Amino acid sequence: MRVLIVGAGVIGSVYAGRLLAAGHAVTLCARGHRLAELEESGLILENAHTGQRVCHNVEVVGPSDAISLHCDLALVAVQRDQMITTVPLLQTLRADVLFFGNAAGLVIALTEATGPRVLFGFPAAAGIRDGTAVRFVIIRQQKTMLADPGHPRSARVLALARLFRTAGFPTTVAVDADGWLTAHAAFIVPIALALYRVGVQPRRLAADERLLRMMVAATRQAFGALLAAGNTEIPGNLHWLYLRLPERFAMYYWRRVLSGPRGELWFAAHTRCAPEEMASLAYALRSAIDRAGHRAPALDSLLAGGQP
Repeated sequence: MRVLIVGAGVIGSVYAGRLLAAGHAVTLCARGHRLAELEESGLILENAHTGQRVCHNVEVVGPSDAISLHCDLALVAVQRDQMITTVPLLQTLRADVLFFGNAAGLVIALTEATGPRVLFGFPAAAGIRDGTAVRFVIIRQQKTMLADPGHPRSARVLALARLFRTAGFPTTVAVDADGWLTAHAAFIVPIALALYRVGVQPRRLAADERLLRMMVAATRQAFGALLAAGNTEIPGNLHWLYLRLPERFAMYYWRRVLSGPRGELWFAAHTRCAPEEMASLAYALRSAIDRAGHRAPALDSLLAGGQP
C-alpha cells in the first residue's frame, strides 16, 4: 500500500518506520527544520526499551509537493489543533484520510470537511525527539484504534487493520469513533492536568498522594458519566482498572508507572509540548460530561487549578 504520512513527529515517524519495514511504500510529509533533517539524515528510530537504533531511507516531501502525490492512504499524525488546518492539503488527494490522534468533539466537523473518505484512529506508541532521532516505545497495554464513522465493520477499515497488523501493531476497530476518543480523553486529561500542577515532573506526581488520588478519581467519575450516557467504547483494561477494581489498585499502578521511565515516555514528554491540545481535550471532555448530565467534581478541581 502507498501511504502518505502527514506529520513527522514521534507518532508519524514511528508508524512510518514500521510500515516501511513491513514493505509498504511510505512518504513522509514534513516542514521546516524537520524536513531538512530527514532529507539529510534519514528517519532515525531508537527503541527506548532495547536501545536498538535503525535508520530508514524514506521519501520526504514538503506540503506543497504532498498535494500531488498518488497514494492509497493519507495518515494525518498532527496535533489536535492542527487537524482542521490540514484539510485543504488533503482535498486534492484521491485517498482515504485517517486522522490519527484524539479528535474527540471534532469527528463531525472533520467528517463534513473531508467527506466519505474520512477515517479516525489513535496510535499505540509514544516517545520523545532526541536530536535527529526519535526514541519511542510501543505501548503494549493499548491497541492501535481504527474507526470508520457510520460503517463500523467496513471492508476498508478491516483492510486498514490488517495493514497495521502486518507492521506489528495490535489493532482494534471501534464502533463509535467519537465515543472511543472521548473515553481516551477521560483517561489522559486528568493525567495531563495533574502533571501540569507539578511542573510536568512524573516522579513528583507519583509521590503526591493527594494529587494522584484526585487524578484517579477524576477518571473514575468521567468514565462513570460516559458509561451512564451510553458510551460503550471504554477499553476493557481501563474499565477494570478504574471502575471494577478498588481505587487503591489504580493508585498503585500509576505510582509505579509515573515513578519510572514510562512516566516520561508515555505521558510527560507529550504533555509538556502540547498544552493547547490538552486544554482543548479538557474542554471536549467537560462538554461530554455536561451533556451526560453528570458531575465530575475531581475533574472540576483539576481544571480549576491544573490547566496549562
